[in-house]
Amino acid sequence: MFKAKEINSFLYIGQYSEGTTSKMRANQLIALLNPKTVEIIDTHIPFLKTNKLLRSFGFRYKMGPLILAVNDYIQANVKGERFDLIWVDKGVYIKPIILKELKRKAGKIVHYTPDMAFYENESRFFEKTIKYYDYCITTKTAEIDKYLKRIPEGKLLFVTQGFSKIIHKPFHQYHDKTNSVVFIGLAEPHRFEIAEKLLTAGIHLTIVGKKWELFVERNGHFDNLNFLGELVYDEDYSKLISSSKFALGLLSKRFPEYHTTRTFEIPACGTALLTEKNSELTSFYNDDEVIFYDDADDLVEKIEYYLNNSDELEELINKGKQKVDSSGFDYESILGDLLKIILN
Repeated sequence: MFKAKEINSFLYIGQYSEGTTSKMRANQLIALLNPKTVEIIDTHIPFLKTNKLLRSFGFRYKMGPLILAVNDYIQANVKGERFDLIWVDKGVYIKPIILKELKRKAGKIVHYTPDMAFYENESRFFEKTIKYYDYCITTKTAEIDKYLKRIPEGKLLFVTQGFSKIIHKPFHQYHDKTNSVVFIGLAEPHRFEIAEKLLTAGIHLTIVGKKWELFVERNGHFDNLNFLGELVYDEDYSKLISSSKFALGLLSKRFPEYHTTRTFEIPACGTALLTEKNSELTSFYNDDEVIFYDDADDLVEKIEYYLNNSDELEELINKGKQKVDSSGFDYESILGDLLKIILN
């Protein structure tokens, strides 16, 4: 367990809007550090104030008015002259001149991203500023070699994704759960294939996420499809997962992804995680703690099996919950371990 050393000042730079994992991390860091003074610079504020078209352009190409707006906002809102620790969350828009000024004010300056930094979300600004960070933290094993081409090994820290013990928790008893499968996430072609297979098999599927509208329109004849819109977050997110016996932890196929926040959030909510199998996932869980599947047909068979063997499913859910609770996959444990290294 992390024991806070004397921290006078802490600066967090990153998204701090409701429902973001960035805000969950920021709040957990503040709770762990217990600094005398805290400054939070919410980069989502200038992002959302930028014209929607220009925002989209800036997000995709990392250029234009969005970049200027974010950097101006950071510069205008740094009040302190000295910080024991500056934590930059997803610093893809920060120019070198701003980062160098932040480093001058920092005892330690750290960059964290749960996202791909080089396969996707690539940023010429991050490429130019990566050398100024005391530590860079990634959750992507596929990118470790790419980081090590840019920074010394001692500056790179790897952690898993995680869950919030405050937000991600059960809200339903097992006997009150529905037989539905829940998926919360962005639409992708392979996810359409999985969803169609479940619907065709008569399995009730609840979806929340962006870019599902055409799929929902095309499959509107299925009575077992329930689309709840683009967004659900915080307690409502956990309540939706908790309300069902199963939830999908689908991995992206746009880049090499081996686990995601859902990998831990779903069992933490007391629901069975449905997931493909890979070396990372099998290092987290045993076969009796989550439901691994080989392909869409195997997924359907596994769901139908557990629907017909309710006692086994309840036991699996309980074991999955025990695993995430006892293995340090929560943000408090993950960030506490990072702070031990960073502040040493």
